[in-house]
Amino acid sequence: MAGFRTLLATTGLWLALSATTLSMASELRFGVSDLPRSQGNPFTESGTPSGYTWAALFDGLTRLDAEGKLVPALAEDWEQVDAHTWRFQLRQDVRFTNGEEFNAAAVAATLAWLQSPEGRSTLIGNEVRGIVDVTTRGDYRIDITTATPDAILPQRMSAVMIVAPGAWQRLGPEGFAREPAGTGPYRMAEWDNRRRRVRLERHPESWRPPSVETLHLVALPDNAVRVQALRSGEVDLTLVDIEDIEFLARQGFRVLHRPSMQVMALAFNTAREPPSPVRDLRVRQAINLAVNRQAIAEVLMQGLVAPAGQPAARITPGHNPELPAYPYDPERARALLAEAGWEHGLELRIEAVTGTLPGASQIFQVVVQDLRRVGVNATLQLRPFSAWLRDYLGGTTRADLFSLPWTAAPYNDPLRPIETYSCALRAAFFCEPEVMPAIAEIAAELDPERRTTLLQDLAVTLHDIAPALFLIEQIVIYATNERVEHLEIANRTPVYDTLRSR
Repeated sequence: MAGFRTLLATTGLWLALSATTLSMASELRFGVSDLPRSQGNPFTESGTPSGYTWAALFDGLTRLDAEGKLVPALAEDWEQVDAHTWRFQLRQDVRFTNGEEFNAAAVAATLAWLQSPEGRSTLIGNEVRGIVDVTTRGDYRIDITTATPDAILPQRMSAVMIVAPGAWQRLGPEGFAREPAGTGPYRMAEWDNRRRRVRLERHPESWRPPSVETLHLVALPDNAVRVQALRSGEVDLTLVDIEDIEFLARQGFRVLHRPSMQVMALAFNTAREPPSPVRDLRVRQAINLAVNRQAIAEVLMQGLVAPAGQPAARITPGHNPELPAYPYDPERARALLAEAGWEHGLELRIEAVTGTLPGASQIFQVVVQDLRRVGVNATLQLRPFSAWLRDYLGGTTRADLFSLPWTAAPYNDPLRPIETYSCALRAAFFCEPEVMPAIAEIAAELDPERRTTLLQDLAVTLHDIAPALFLIEQIVIYATNERVEHLEIANRTPVYDTLRSR
């Protein structure tokens, strides 16, 4: 009898180990809109589409959860030491994928490089340009000091991916991009530029270990191709557009949509040479009045979003609920254009990126049609994201209007996009000096309630001076087949460590 019980126990253990092995041998294929241009260098871009890759490889000190709230990541806790200094208590027993130990020295090394001339020229280096000193307080505590009080430094640190310092120093940015080492749930196993695919394998010592053993990222810039790939079984999970929701649901696929912390907009390029007509406030306000964003929200976006007229979406702290979007008023738009000297019409060029936001192609077509009804002949040029990003970062955009959402991600605070639409941007396309004191006051305000009030007041000013054609609050839409379980979306990206595969 004892031998039988031993056999049962041994069999049970074998079955359990087999089930674990089968589970660990699982894989999922994620159809993404694009891959990072710099492969595994996480400092050159921010947000999506690069975030689909980097969220699997790296961690910041903080992160956003599915509700858009700031929660611990590589830092377990943080506190404000004084008006200029934040102290972070770091997570222990964490290792990078190359075996290096994560500690305060690793954080200090990452921030030191971002403070270097080369680092400051990157997008992430510019995000943390206010840091003036980093002091380690033992192996797992670090103080970060800024030149001026920074109320949202913990949020900013969610955008700073911590890299293995030894690998970064040995390989340099270009070499590290090919052999990245982070603390995320996965490590890079293969980067196939020809086929535009990345194979990621489970990081066995990750502090947030995934259940899926192998994750494939498949770059499919065209939405129709992504939908077909899902239907054919080439991918298990992908981003889809608003027009696909009903069709895919009928086909038995699961569809999930979440707020994306973005206000879809077209930026007015008032710094362009030769001068653009949009330098005139009356022209900018007329264009906002000419577009029927309510119809866009209700018809094109199936009532899943709201019209927008300010930098923050409803999910973002600082949103002003008393501030309505611009009304649809084509008569007033024509009157303003005539007042500005364009009673016989004018021509403008719009450069737009499609494939990154739901409904983008249709929305931009509606914008062009609405503008023509008030005498604005707008030529729409659709551009790939990589070309758009090159011109944006270099300040070489020549269009009168160009795609640029007010993106509160990656840390769900409107100050980031507000700074982008201001003189603070290195290659500023819109610069109104009178708003800079308000921006500085918000950046330095440490009381949360007072800061929210200041943000809501500034939202009114920005609505009135119209740095952009405000459109709608945006969402992200994912579709999966039956193999995918426990899909959570945080910061517009799947939470890889909660994903399951059947």
